[in-house]
Amino acid sequence: MTAEAQGVGRSTEPIDLQALVETIPALVVCALADGSAEFANRAWHEYTGCSSPELSGWGWHATIHPDDLPNFIQEWTVATATGKPFETEARVRRADGEYQWFAIRKALAVSRDQVGEPSLRALIACEDIHERKQVQERLQQSEQRWQTAFENSAIGIMMRDRADRFFAANRAFRDMLGYTESELYQLCQLDVTYEEDRDLNLDLIRELWEGKRQHFQIEKRYRRKDGTLVWVRNNVTLVPGAGGVAFFLFTIVEDITERKKEESERRYIEQRYRVMVETASDAVVCIDERGAILLANPATTKVFGYDPADLIGKPLTMLMPEYLRKLHEDGFRRYSATGQRHINWQGTELTGLRKNGQEFPVEISFGELTADGHRIFTGFVRDISERKQAEGLRASLHATQLELAQVSRLTTMGELAASIAHEVNQPLTAVTNNANACLRLLARRNLDPEVLRCALEEIVADGTRASAVIARIRAFIKKAPAERKELDINDVIQEVLALARRELSENRVLLELQLTNALPLVLVDRVQLQQVLLNLIMNGIEAMAAVTDRRRMLWVQSQVGEAGDVLVAVLDSGTGVGSESDRVFTPFFTTKANGMGMGLPISRSLIEGHGGRLWSSPNSPHGAIFSFTLPAAAGSPP
Repeated sequence: MTAEAQGVGRSTEPIDLQALVETIPALVVCALADGSAEFANRAWHEYTGCSSPELSGWGWHATIHPDDLPNFIQEWTVATATGKPFETEARVRRADGEYQWFAIRKALAVSRDQVGEPSLRALIACEDIHERKQVQERLQQSEQRWQTAFENSAIGIMMRDRADRFFAANRAFRDMLGYTESELYQLCQLDVTYEEDRDLNLDLIRELWEGKRQHFQIEKRYRRKDGTLVWVRNNVTLVPGAGGVAFFLFTIVEDITERKKEESERRYIEQRYRVMVETASDAVVCIDERGAILLANPATTKVFGYDPADLIGKPLTMLMPEYLRKLHEDGFRRYSATGQRHINWQGTELTGLRKNGQEFPVEISFGELTADGHRIFTGFVRDISERKQAEGLRASLHATQLELAQVSRLTTMGELAASIAHEVNQPLTAVTNNANACLRLLARRNLDPEVLRCALEEIVADGTRASAVIARIRAFIKKAPAERKELDINDVIQEVLALARRELSENRVLLELQLTNALPLVLVDRVQLQQVLLNLIMNGIEAMAAVTDRRRMLWVQSQVGEAGDVLVAVLDSGTGVGSESDRVFTPFFTTKANGMGMGLPISRSLIEGHGGRLWSSPNSPHGAIFSFTLPAAAGSPP
């Protein structure tokens, strides 16, 4: 035994106690009744690396971890005061400075001092439990991680016993059903399972308990606390009992309500589209990547003459004329390889081939989708034979309408013959007078250059004026294609009033213009708009021909309409149209003794052709109002 092992107590303690302490494999400190150390065994010195002076007295407390020392001293004091056994756990510093866990126990020993008197000693034994503590800590950490994961999992987790009662459920599951923890633990699973789903659920659980299966998955409905239903997918596993724990059912619960809703909506959409395809009046044909027909709806029979079953597996080219087949095959191969389309897939007009060999015009639209890695193409084929015939008829009607408009303009010019003659005659008379004046000056040899220059300028001006009148008339009656330009509608109104000025004067009609400046421009054909305005103004003049008891007034107004378009109105104080306000736009209906009944219908068609509207209404207290609107040109300032 070394001097350190023998310690400070060699002169006071009998050698047999020290020898006994040295035989103990644990770390042992021999202490007096007050807890101060007398000596320690070799194992203690070797483990702590401390000398006897460092351990003597209360110095041995320095080897205990500072965080564990207060508890150690408290428990020692209580045990000493009450006489109870002392046992605790603390970390003891190793010679290299590391701390290890030890179970520390106190045992009392009685020895005799040098004079033979009994002396009470405390043997403090330290058993290494570091590995056990590490295992416990790892187990606690594992349990803590499991508890944290269990409680904070986004997916519901719950456990049930043999009686089907809940004994554990995480927050996600409780929130899913709307129950508190205490409320849920009073229930069985069947209490919250939707009635229609109970039987299948019970059968599967019974098979688990009977050992016929280890787990199962089921989609079912739970009834929440508020009575609403929630769709879930349960993964149920039977966990074997161990360590006194009975068998139990471990269940992962996933809320699939949204997925079920989406599936229901998808089924509804699929059913709706299936009904649409089956009842569509257009032929619907689906083809695969090889161009073979996969599906054809019943309307295919009406369009092509084939029974849908006869088309399945056949190439799409059998519905095309011979001259289109090679073009389609080449284009389809190119698209499959490069994605480049050779035709527009939306609303393209082509030629189809009926079963009887008849070719006919069709309009096709195609769509593409990928299913299970394969591309499927769906085509909608519409027979447009009737539409093409209608388009031809409309073109013919349009040509006829233009002819009627031309006739109407010629007729109007005939009615304005006197006014036209007056407009032309005035400048021609002035030209003649000025020319005669020049001749008289020449005859008298009175060739004053200034007088002659003025006369010639007047001749030129009057000739230009007459030419302008004739040019306007020629443009008005000229048979030419419509040409739309952006115009100020007030300028057009002034041009028309120049043609109708004599008619207004001869019929003693007072004109009042109420034109709004800076109107938006309109995109119109000048001649057609002149025709409409002239027709409305002449109608207003004629409507007042029989009026003798009041002034004959004609108002022409222009302004911005409520919708931002341009509004023009022609008002008169004539006899009005009464209950015939809309019938006057019917072809061949007229209130004039010698009218054809085509002026207003043609005017309405011209305005509607420009995207506008023409209508009539009563004027208070007398007369009628004819109004029309025209959309403002794109980009025109309001």
